[in-house]
Amino acid sequence: MLRIASVVLLLACAGCDGCESYGPETIPKDPGTIVARVTDQSGTPIRDVWVYVHDIPNSVGGTFSRGRATDAAGVAAIIGIPAGRRRVEVRAPNGYTAPEILTVDVVKGASSSVAFALAK
Repeated sequence: MLRIASVVLLLACAGCDGCESYGPETIPKDPGTIVARVTDQSGTPIRDVWVYVHDIPNSVGGTFSRGRATDAAGVAAIIGIPAGRRRVEVRAPNGYTAPEILTVDVVKGASSSVAFALAK
């Protein structure tokens, strides 16, 4: 009698809450993390501000963007960003003005920090 067994392999990203959009075939090459901190001009963190990383290459030669809202500490960590030069932008909430888009060099296996101080 011939028996066939099937095995299911699940891949998990330990401690990762930002890779939900990646499947095994789309995991970025040489990924790093961008950590953005958003405050007002006095240094008080601002929650729920959307931070976007632009110029992420896709598999067909184009680019796309990924975003995440800041937490209570005014921080948004966007993980799984391929190494290279990326533009980072914040969308200012009502009553604030966002600074210009900043350019960040993402390094494989490392976190690159960027800070935004929003003006009222």
